[in-house]
Amino acid sequence: MSREVLYRKWRPRTFAELAGQEAVTRTLTNAIGAGKVSHAYLLSGPRGTGKTTTGRLLAKAVNCANPKDGEPCNKCERCIAFLENRVAHLDWLVELDGASNRGIDDIRDLRSKAFTPPIGDTTDYPLYKVYLVDEVHMLTEPAFNALLKTLEEPPAHVIFVLATTEAHKVPATVASRCQRFDFRRIPLAAAVERLAHICKEEGISCAQDGLEAIARIATGSMRDSINLLEQLVDSYGKTLTLEQVREGLGLVVDPRSVELAAHVLRGELAEGLSVIASVRDDGLDLRQFQRQVVTYTRALLLTKAGAPPSDSWSAEQLAEMRALVENVPAERIVRSLHALGEADLRADPLSPLPLELAIATTVLGPAPTSAAVAPAARAPVAQPAPVPPPPAPRPAAKAPAPREQPAAKEEPKAAGPKDEPKAAAPKEEPPPNPGTPARAASENGREASPELDAVRERWQEIYQRARELHFRVGALLNSGCAIIQASDGEIVFGFRHEWLLQKMHENGGESQRALQQAVDEVLGPGHKVRCVHEPDVDTQRPPRGGHLVRAVEALSEN
Repeated sequence: MSREVLYRKWRPRTFAELAGQEAVTRTLTNAIGAGKVSHAYLLSGPRGTGKTTTGRLLAKAVNCANPKDGEPCNKCERCIAFLENRVAHLDWLVELDGASNRGIDDIRDLRSKAFTPPIGDTTDYPLYKVYLVDEVHMLTEPAFNALLKTLEEPPAHVIFVLATTEAHKVPATVASRCQRFDFRRIPLAAAVERLAHICKEEGISCAQDGLEAIARIATGSMRDSINLLEQLVDSYGKTLTLEQVREGLGLVVDPRSVELAAHVLRGELAEGLSVIASVRDDGLDLRQFQRQVVTYTRALLLTKAGAPPSDSWSAEQLAEMRALVENVPAERIVRSLHALGEADLRADPLSPLPLELAIATTVLGPAPTSAAVAPAARAPVAQPAPVPPPPAPRPAAKAPAPREQPAAKEEPKAAGPKDEPKAAAPKEEPPPNPGTPARAASENGREASPELDAVRERWQEIYQRARELHFRVGALLNSGCAIIQASDGEIVFGFRHEWLLQKMHENGGESQRALQQAVDEVLGPGHKVRCVHEPDVDTQRPPRGGHLVRAVEALSEN
């Protein structure tokens, strides 16, 4: 036995029935009524807000024989074909799933069929072929590129409707060729009105508060709202009470969560611990119980602030909340909400300890370890503070240092390079750090010169330009290379590995010519480029990660 589900049965048949999208429907009906329908539309928005339905309504309205004010008549043969879902065979509406038909071959097939007029199209009886592509953001980049030209200049009888929940993933080249409509979440009042209409037509009795609870849980999705309504009818029948709606939606709160929140706000630690123990002994999920306590405490905070909670609380519950928070300081509610919300039950969901600590912290005040233990722990660390007096003489020791250190310094130079950075960094050249070109030059037995330093400062520009001219050159420069000599007439690039040098000379020296061109454009003509094998060269890697990362690296080096 087959039965059509409610959300399909009650899919809007006119633009007027589309809930909560007045701006979209007004624009489309005006365009259809004036005969100024665009060749392509991009519909974006959350799920269940009417994007696919709007595409179908557009296809029906432009093909209707007797449209009125942009609305389909739902009486002519064409409209009846839409209502009976026969348009797929008539190719007046072609629906595609962007997730399943996402390749370039699918788009090629679409393009080849788009130029064929729709079935039944005549001069006196014009028809449109509407392509409705759901989840269009799932198309591959080549597929989007293949669609561009047809999307921009489709045949006169073709209209494209692209629907997506993630418009930011649609290329700008595609979006700029479409009229874009952003669908918003269905407002609560509009969703309740639509649900009430469906209940009336289906003979379902449900209180207004129940319909509001359903619409809230659906979070602005009309399809989810109708599905929830149907699920409740299947569970409880066509007469729904507010209690049944809450129970079916999982909104029924364990009364002990209310008790625990009340005990915490009154400062009743023993009673609160007893409630937690009873919940644990009953084998309930402590994480779900924690959510209920936090939700109720949040409602108490809103009540105290004079902003009644928007959740579906009954009048009796709201009255209880107002009575409970009347004499409780707002600071205590905030502190309890903060402590209960931060109780981490993920490591061991069966252990009540995080909840017990949360209510103890709220009732007794902040844990002493955070305020008292920290200073105690810092005290021993602060004790050595008197030890800094020895650093005070260091400035005095720095004065004779220039006289004594040269002698002591020249011995480590020959003995081991380990001590070299320590003495050389503060005293001699500040720029040279490990891995810099200056050190590479010194290790290779060459002295740095102003010309060499000036060329190395332009290394990033040379690298970027060479990479633009020939991608392989950029890869070779980035693999193990540095500028080791520079003069007015020649610049020497040293490569650590011989195979890199061979790659530079392959293809008739194409890579070296690209490097020569990059040097000429950055430094000006007159510098001959020579590439040599230098096993001991310290690689001069171009900075990576953008200007922010380069700035951080520069700061860390200084």
